[in-house]
Amino acid sequence: MRIDLDDENSEYEFIDDIIISLTTDLGQTTLTTKEILSLKKGSIIDLQKPAGESVEIFVNDKIVGKGEVMVYEDNLAVRINEILDADSIIKYFKKEPR
Repeated sequence: MRIDLDDENSEYEFIDDIIISLTTDLGQTTLTTKEILSLKKGSIIDLQKPAGESVEIFVNDKIVGKGEVMVYEDNLAVRINEILDADSIIKYFKKEPR
C-alpha cells in the first residue's frame, strides 16, 4: 500500500495538521563540574563528532532518517540523506504503545 500524503482522498488526511517534534542529535560530550563552571560566552564545547559525519533525525524520539549538518541562510540546518517512506513511518508509529 502506498500512502500519498498529497492526495486529498488519503485515509491519512486527518493527520496533515498534527504538530510533531522533529529533533536531531549533534553530539555529546562529558565535562567536569570545573569545566562547566569555567564556560563563558564564546567558549567552544567539543561534541566529539567529526565535521561532516551524519546525524540521526528523530520524530517523537523515534529515528526516521539520517542527514548531514550544513549552514543554510546563516542558520544550522540538516540536509536529509536517508528517510523512511511514508508507509514505513505510519507503520512505525502505529506500533507505539499507548
